[in-house]
Amino acid sequence: MRPIRQLSSFAPQVECLWRNAEATEGYTSAVSLHSHTLHSRESLDFLPHVLEKIPPIHAIVKRASDRRKARCGRAVDFNRAFWRPPLHAQAAYELEAAQIRTVLGLRPMVSLTDHDELEACAELNALGIAAPISVEWTAPFGAAVFHLGVHNLPAEAARGWMAEMARYTAAPNEELLGRLLAEFDRMPEVLVVLNHPYCTEQRISRALQVEELTRFLAAHGSRMHALELNGLQPASDNREVVRLSRETGIPPISGGDRHCLEPNANLNLTNAGSFAEFVDEVRVQKLSRVLFLPQYREPLAARIIEFIWHAVKNHPDLPGRERYMDRIFYDHETRGVQPLSAIWPAGEPGALNALIAAIGFLANPGVRATLRRAIGRQEPTEA
Repeated sequence: MRPIRQLSSFAPQVECLWRNAEATEGYTSAVSLHSHTLHSRESLDFLPHVLEKIPPIHAIVKRASDRRKARCGRAVDFNRAFWRPPLHAQAAYELEAAQIRTVLGLRPMVSLTDHDELEACAELNALGIAAPISVEWTAPFGAAVFHLGVHNLPAEAARGWMAEMARYTAAPNEELLGRLLAEFDRMPEVLVVLNHPYCTEQRISRALQVEELTRFLAAHGSRMHALELNGLQPASDNREVVRLSRETGIPPISGGDRHCLEPNANLNLTNAGSFAEFVDEVRVQKLSRVLFLPQYREPLAARIIEFIWHAVKNHPDLPGRERYMDRIFYDHETRGVQPLSAIWPAGEPGALNALIAAIGFLANPGVRATLRRAIGRQEPTEA
């Protein structure tokens, strides 16, 4: 095992590249954790709550839902709607690896974590790209839904473990959850991360999320190896995670949560020679050096707009998935899962085209600069 930089005492080690241009000195590698590919099924159940805050768009969607209800007796059920990110496994891997090589000049380690799905990791290994077998596990718990990054599962048993995780997701029970987490904890090479602990995705109140988080950590905190500082969550949430890390002694860790074309906004720095050695750093030695990259500092509203634009714009280089209508799906009550291109074979409604054009305008770099001046930048830790 290679020598690893030691810290004098445990404390959240969080650096921002815009504050410290020399943050990478003394490190050989950077680790990209938590990013998604076209294999992730991304629910749109949160959308009505978000659209309520944007009256013109909410009105368009409501009219479409009302027309459907008048026609067939059923309104649009957003619990049945989902989308898939544009990138395939190798493209997602290369996007993350390229940022580490070109921006930081370090050796990349990339762990892809699709929602409840291992296919991207299997595809990388089939191509001869050494990558950990990892997943973002959807774990309902009381009124909340937590997302656990389970990294570096043993390849020969990974599908069996995924089946057990899926069994829990479909029918949650405390005994099975505790057993699975205990089994993962007994595997020294496996890393379990509590992703974006304070994110409610609009499903429950913040107060109830915190209540369930407290209960979850009381029951299972000893088997959480790290708490995620998330690259797509508000800086205020990440500061709360730093505080929680200090209180619990669970190390903080990076997790960019990339879905589209902007690479992860944070990474881990390490001298580990392999992903298993990196896991040992975090689990055993409690060493975790998180580096936030300049894109995180941009106003979150501008980054989310760009995220949506990447999700809905045409991608001519993605055969079969060029249009957003080929990447957004509805689980029809009688016809099963269909892309919007099958539901609207004549093309998308004009109102939707107008909405997408508006998103494209807002994603313009000039508009992003205006938002930066109006809103200001965000900082993941106290300056």
